[in-house]
Amino acid sequence: MGLATWRISCAEGRSMIGGVSPLQMHLQRVARALGAYNFRYSSEVHLHEIMGEVLTAAGYTFERERVLDKQNRADFFLDGMVIEVKVDGPLGAAVSQVTRYAQLPDVTCLLLMSTERWAQSPMKEHPAINGKPFHMARLWRQTL
Repeated sequence: MGLATWRISCAEGRSMIGGVSPLQMHLQRVARALGAYNFRYSSEVHLHEIMGEVLTAAGYTFERERVLDKQNRADFFLDGMVIEVKVDGPLGAAVSQVTRYAQLPDVTCLLLMSTERWAQSPMKEHPAINGKPFHMARLWRQTL
């Protein structure tokens, strides 16, 4: 299903399919696309560039470093979905950041991706933040 089709179906009421919303399924698809790779990078900026190549190859259209408001900027923005990428730092700080994003009207769902071990276990007890679908997944780093 193309992104334009997905956007229309989500706007029509976020109906549930097997207990999972279309937005949650979309979050999981994007997380699987990014999680299928072992990334080799020298900096967070370099990682973002490679992730952008993966998203483009998977057929997604996105904006990098999208300004959401005067205090918030998303690493990636896919037609309402925010992808926040963390290469270091604690889980609590990352969740606080995506919680701020969830309060913004242009954000429809949130994907937190990290190279940290804490991202390896999805937060199943938190499928949404402020009523917006949330998913967390680990990015794998290729060792040199």
